Amino acid sequence: MPDMQARLKPEFSLRYPRLSPGVWYDVSPIFPGVTVRRVDIFGRRIARLKTSRDFETVQAGHFEFQGRQVEAQERQLVTA
Repeated sequence: MPDMQARLKPEFSLRYPRLSPGVWYDVSPIFPGVTVRRVDIFGRRIARLKTSRDFETVQAGHFEFQGRQVEAQERQLVTA
C-alpha cells in the first residue's frame, strides 16, 4: 500500500485531462524508496501516480500531497 496520495489542484485540470480534480491518487515510487523526485531534466519536481488504467508522471507542484493516515482518520470520523 502506498504511503502517499496526491490530488490535482483545480487550476491545473486542463493540463491533465485523464485525471480528475478532487480525486486522491496513490503516489507510486519512481524507483525504490523515492516517491517524489527532486527534479527532472527540465528542473521540475515530478511524481508518478497510479491511475485506474496505468501510471501518470506529473509535475509535483500541480498536486496536493497527503499521507495515507489522513484518509484513515477521515474515514473514522465519517463512521463515528
